[in-house]
Amino acid sequence: MTRGLAGLALIALIAGCGSATATTSTTSTATPSSPSSPARSPSVPASSTPVPSAGTEEVEVITTGVGAYDLQVVPVALLRNRAARHDATAVVVTFTVRWPGGAHLLAVSPVSLGPGETLAVAALCTDACQGATTASASVQVGGWSSAPLTQLPPAPATFVCGSPCAGRGGFEGAATASLRGSLAPGTVVNLFASCTSAGGRIVGGGVTTVVWGSGASPANAPATSRSASVPVLTAARPSACQVDGSPAG
Repeated sequence: MTRGLAGLALIALIAGCGSATATTSTTSTATPSSPSSPARSPSVPASSTPVPSAGTEEVEVITTGVGAYDLQVVPVALLRNRAARHDATAVVVTFTVRWPGGAHLLAVSPVSLGPGETLAVAALCTDACQGATTASASVQVGGWSSAPLTQLPPAPATFVCGSPCAGRGGFEGAATASLRGSLAPGTVVNLFASCTSAGGRIVGGGVTTVVWGSGASPANAPATSRSASVPVLTAARPSACQVDGSPAG
């Protein structure tokens, strides 16, 4: 009887040891799976800053400036089409011309910009803007197109003072340039002059309208170049000027 009890005790002891070993193994396996932050996928950028895609469709205002002479003021804005593939059409720029104690809104005739193109635009304001010293610009794009757009590339211009040259608050004169492009004869083109200081700051400009191809031979042949002079007003004597063009409409 004693031998039988001893055998049962030995079996129970062995069973108890096996149970303890199983519990330890479970605890050890659970340790590496404690909560932790999930790993970032290699395809997810670490930065949250949005990156413009090739399909960006936006016309931005790079900089503005104001020219003045007596009672007249010319605000100027330099635009850039950020789209890589599409033309910006029927682009309307609205200037807010400011002076101490007041402001005046002034719209520019619609222009178009090709992909990646920069274009300076200007407007003439008379008595309503007297005393203006600064201007800002907002842009509204009428549409986007992938159709070929024939534009006039900007051309360096020669500034010549008028008579009298200096006036109250600034200078007046003309910016003359030789323009090149293949526009159909009879195309109405808005020409914009922009003038800068030696440091590159816009100090004024001007605007005029011409008919492209006048006098071309034969009459229906695309004209490739013409000389044009744009009346300009500047807040200081300019160091450089250029003339940009955009077909009207």
